[in-house]
Parts: sequence; C-alpha cells; structure tokens
Amino acid sequence: MMHSLRSRLFIMLLGIFVVAWAVTIGCIGIQFNRERTGIWDRELGDIGREILLSMPSDIRQLSGAANLHLPEANQSWGIKHGKLSFQVWIKARRDNVVRSPGSVLGPLKPDFVDGYATRMIQGQEWRVYAVSDVQNEVQVQVAKPTSELVAETRRWVRFGLGTTAVLLIILSIAMKLVIRWSLRPVVKVQEAITARDARDLNPLPNEGLPDEVRPLVESFNRLLGRLDRAMQNERQFLAEAAHELRTPLAALLTHAQVAQRSRTLEEAKAPLQQLVSGVERSARLSQQLLDSARLDVERHVGERGPIELADIVAVITHEFETAAATKCQSITLDTEPCQIEGNVDDLGILIGNLIDNAVRYTGTGGRMAVRCVCVAQVVRLQVQDDGPGVARDDHARIFDRFFRVAGSNERGSGIGLSLVARIAESHGATIEIGEGIDGRGFGITVVFPALQERVGEPGLAPVKPLIPA
Repeated sequence: MMHSLRSRLFIMLLGIFVVAWAVTIGCIGIQFNRERTGIWDRELGDIGREILLSMPSDIRQLSGAANLHLPEANQSWGIKHGKLSFQVWIKARRDNVVRSPGSVLGPLKPDFVDGYATRMIQGQEWRVYAVSDVQNEVQVQVAKPTSELVAETRRWVRFGLGTTAVLLIILSIAMKLVIRWSLRPVVKVQEAITARDARDLNPLPNEGLPDEVRPLVESFNRLLGRLDRAMQNERQFLAEAAHELRTPLAALLTHAQVAQRSRTLEEAKAPLQQLVSGVERSARLSQQLLDSARLDVERHVGERGPIELADIVAVITHEFETAAATKCQSITLDTEPCQIEGNVDDLGILIGNLIDNAVRYTGTGGRMAVRCVCVAQVVRLQVQDDGPGVARDDHARIFDRFFRVAGSNERGSGIGLSLVARIAESHGATIEIGEGIDGRGFGITVVFPALQERVGEPGLAPVKPLIPA
C-alpha cells in the first residue's frame, strides 16, 4: 500500500494517462493502417492512370520487343518508386508491350480485370491495380509490395511512440512538480505539527491551504481548541480539588492530634466527633471527585437504555432515610411510572446529590418532598425542601464547581450540583429552579424527555411518608 498521498496521486494520474495514451496510440495505429492502405490504393491508381494517359495512341502497334535499353554501364540502374512495378498490355493478344525494369515476365494481374487485388508474386505479397482505356484494348497494371506499406507504417509508429514517450516523460516531471507544489502547504502543516511541543494546543496554520484540505485543518483547530479548554478546565479542577482536599486533611490531622493529647475519654470525645465528621466530608468529597472524573472519561461510552426512573428514585430516597432520621427530618415520596432513556449509574448520582443537598441544608426537623411524575410527554423529577433556600442572585452560580452559598452553616464540597447539571445535560434534560415546600426553602426540577411509546397515563401515586415528622 502507498501511504504517501503525493506518490498515490502521481502513480494514479500517471497510470490513467498511460492507459489513455496506449488506447489512443492503438486506435491511431489502426486508423493509420487503414488510411495508409487507402492512400496506397489511391497512389497506385493515380500512377496507373498517369501511365495509361502517357502512352501514344498507336501503342497497339508495338510489340513486346519495343522496350528501350540503357547502355551496359548503366544496366544496374532501375526505375524505383520504392519497388514500383508496372506493365502495359495489349489485351486482345495478351502482349506486354511496356514494362518497368525488373518487372516479372508474366502479368501482374493475370485475370486482366480492372481494379485492385492482392497477389503473391515470386513468394512476396503485392498490391496490384489494373486500369484499361476506353476501348478496353490497352491495360496498365501497377504493383507494389505490401512489405513497404508495413515498413512505412512501422516507421511512423516508431516515430509516434518516440514522440509520445518524450511527452510522457515531460508530463511526468511536470505532474510531480505540480503535485509537490500543490501539497507544499500540507507539508508545512505536517512540519508545524512535528516541530511543536506536545502541550502546545495553538491552532495550526491554515494560510494558503487548498480548499480540499482547509476544512480538515480547521476541524483539527476546533478540536485543539476544545482540548485546550478541556485541559484548562482540568487544570483548574485539579487545583481547586487539591485545595479542597488539603483543607479537610489539615483539619483531620488537627482533630487527631487534639484527641491524641486528651487525658480522658471525655476530653477526646469532641475532637473525635469532629474527626468523624471530617472523615465523612472527605469521603464524600473524594466520591464526588471520582464521580466527576468518571463522567469525563465515560461521557461517550456509558451504556444507556430504557429506565424506569421512579424505581431509581425510590431506591435512592430510601438510602437517605437514616441521614434524615438523624436530623429529625421527614421525606415524602410521590412517584408514578416514568420511563426515560439514560444511564442507571449517572441517574443514581444525579438523584443522590439532589436529595443529599436537601438533607444537608434543610436543617433539623425540616421537610423534604421527592416527586417523579409524567406530565405532557416529559418526566419531571422534583426535589423540594422547606429550609433556608438560596438567594436569587446565586441561582445562576449554584451549578458551578466548588461554589458554596455564603452564610450556610453546613459545609459542602460544591461539586454535587455541578454533577447534577452535567448529567442532566448529557441526558438532554433541563433544570428548573423554584421555591420549596409551601413557598419556603428551595426546589430543583429536572425535566427529562419521556420515551413516547412507553409513557403511562397521567396520574399521581399516593404520597408515602417514609419517615414520620
């Protein structure tokens, strides 16, 4: 296989030209051969008629001994138009009164019929033409060996082949130079890519590129731009994640050292409790960082299919029963059959982060409501609480990574809602922000496109309090 575009273009174009050249030469050769045969016949006819018209009117009175002869010193000279041979016959008595030097003794055309014929004379093929006068008494026979036609044809073919071969060589050189000149901008792009550093994501030069190549380079540049933005986001994410991990780890070390210096178990109880809380927060932060990294890696490869969203909502909500009971909170669950297309793991992360945020920020004794209903060909997943809520000015920023609402006593990682936004976007869903329960608190609604062929009839399932208030 030829991996070089330059070589491929050159070989293909040259091959096409050679095939076309060979076919053309063949057709020209056949046509030339036919034309030369016709030209020969016309030439023989013209010569025969000229000889006939050159004869005297009393030629009938001549005899075969009437031919003149040269002196002995010039006996080797003959009339040569190639190997032209002619005879003049008196048809009535079959008498050859005039003939060319070296002509055969017998008639060139024994049947004495006017016209053309091809005959074997003395072991050689000849083309013969015969023409008679108006009284049909005198006939001129003219002949020429066909080997001369073949030799002349070969000379012309050799000349044509030689000329076209020279032209082919010139054309090949010109094609090679034109291809090299045409691909010079592409070579420059290749050299620019080879010479640049692996971390250099600046756009490739696209000046002077052919129209066929420019879209490819522009696509590369757009890809490089996306990669550059992704790498910048990852650098920022790593820097912020390192900062977020460094702070709780330092706090954990401090609480552990305080507990270590305590003299009694009672003194160690408070720092140990702080240590446990810090470990829980660090574990959650680590899990969310891992979830974020997994979303980046599996953005295009996650398995998706029809999913009953209400089942996932119920399972995830039950997992937060213990955490809600610890803070004397109540959760109500309102679901109906709602089928969407999505990834089970990603949707579990989305639902878990929504409920976790509600549990964290609602406060002791608060209420939460989780609803999953199908309305107007869409599935609405809603999580509401009656906590302190979020200021309207912060609504646009709560989905940014590491953003935390000011004034909150609960320390979160600032990653949960960013994961919700990314998973919702990957599932073609939209997010609505509104009020919580009874006009208080905070509420988030994720609107998914429903599977049209499997959407159930609208209707609300009975509200089931999972944990008593």
